[in-house]
Amino acid sequence: MLEKFGIYCYKVKKGQEFNAAESIAQYADVNNHEINAVLVTEIQGYLFIEGNIQHILKAVDNAHYVSKQLGRVPISELENQLVPTPVIEGLKPGDIVEISEGPFKGSQARISSIYQAREEITVDLLTSSVTIPIVLHADSVKLIQPSEEEEEEEEEL
Repeated sequence: MLEKFGIYCYKVKKGQEFNAAESIAQYADVNNHEINAVLVTEIQGYLFIEGNIQHILKAVDNAHYVSKQLGRVPISELENQLVPTPVIEGLKPGDIVEISEGPFKGSQARISSIYQAREEITVDLLTSSVTIPIVLHADSVKLIQPSEEEEEEEEEL
């Protein structure tokens, strides 16, 4: 028998996770149901709902794109999805990145220094003939190519 409160996993149509979550949250608000959280993670095609199981079942019946319940999930299995890892941890000086925000959007640059505390990086544009240091937030870049030092270390192992 299912317990009254818990976190339950549901199968959802891929790409429609946010729409399904919004539909469930709205239904719960309008009908004053005990649904504490609706979690959309990086795992495509799945939705996690915390609350009273009877209320969850009613909300899911009225939601689009939700196909079936997969079962109860312990919180320990979701901990890595709940605590975001900072983007800056994966970046190193020498890495080539693509700028995704601001006036240099779409430009490629090489990281010259990293400020961990502020989650900022200083980059030099690859297409510029004059090196101008640009300070950006780590969220505004996407890693294109790791630094060559890192690749050489992997080859030695």
